[in-house]
Amino acid sequence: MTTMVWFKSGGATYCMPVAATRGVRLSASLVGLPAPGTDVAGIIPGDPPLTVIAPLGAGGSQILVVEAGDMTFGLLVDAVTGLRRVAEQDIRSAPQGQHEPLVCGTVDDGDDLVLVTDPAALAGRL
Repeated sequence: MTTMVWFKSGGATYCMPVAATRGVRLSASLVGLPAPGTDVAGIIPGDPPLTVIAPLGAGGSQILVVEAGDMTFGLLVDAVTGLRRVAEQDIRSAPQGQHEPLVCGTVDDGDDLVLVTDPAALAGRL
């Protein structure tokens, strides 16, 4: 069993391993950059400031703080909805057709399809 953080963004439901997350912040403190990268939504204050990306959909009221390797960054999401335990055998392979492998698997949750995100692939969007 793996504990996953469930969240919504851009009209879809996602999850990622809780081991890759460090917290949740509000996006109210988000500051835009004058010439941001393609998926960079801005930064939030801190020491050092935390870069926030939004490759899963623009807008959002929460920032999921993610750690992948030696990188820590924020992921702008609509809402973090909770934690759930998922059996490894319930995680299906990644869907075909992705330009970049941001989604590394899927989980059925009743009538909803949940997309499993890859923290390392998300870090590559910085």
